[in-house]
Amino acid sequence: MAIKATELSAVNVILSNVGMAPVSNLTSNNPMVSLAKQMLDEVSLAVQSEGWVFNTEDEYPFKVSGGYITMPSNVLSFDVEQYDTREVILRGGKLYDKKEHDYISEDIDLNVIWLFDFLDLPETAKNYITIRAANLFAGRAVGSTESVKFSSREEGAARAALIEYETQQGDYSMLGNTLNEKNVAYTPYNALTR
Repeated sequence: MAIKATELSAVNVILSNVGMAPVSNLTSNNPMVSLAKQMLDEVSLAVQSEGWVFNTEDEYPFKVSGGYITMPSNVLSFDVEQYDTREVILRGGKLYDKKEHDYISEDIDLNVIWLFDFLDLPETAKNYITIRAANLFAGRAVGSTESVKFSSREEGAARAALIEYETQQGDYSMLGNTLNEKNVAYTPYNALTR
């Protein structure tokens, strides 16, 4: 029976990629274990920052508390809806409107990319993150490309599987929208106003 990937199993894959023995826990005094875990976290952050169907939410409601909106620490990025005229940024951990030169003092819906724990990711994402981290770890920690067992071909196949998961779960149409969204025409002036 197949077992879902954990941080420990991912770190063991990363270590085995450079010929090291597996470990039984992540609290080992071995500096290579902590370096492998750090690499796993780094790659997980980078991959999740791209924004996938499993970690993005449109029109997520943020409520005012204490006169302003504090952004949760697991928000990687956010944006207002397409036709919202506010220019919302993060300043001092709170939402700030650059147009009004003031903190947001009313509830707002934002399109959000979340950062999730490794265990909460789909298996295809865990697999890609693990293989990518193993390749980076081999290059950085050992410094020898010959020691890399997971080739760029296997990393590409893992990324392709993740993209396949994305397209299946996203229910995208050829117009670029999901089936339940309204069709918004392409507006080139939005790119020009940046």
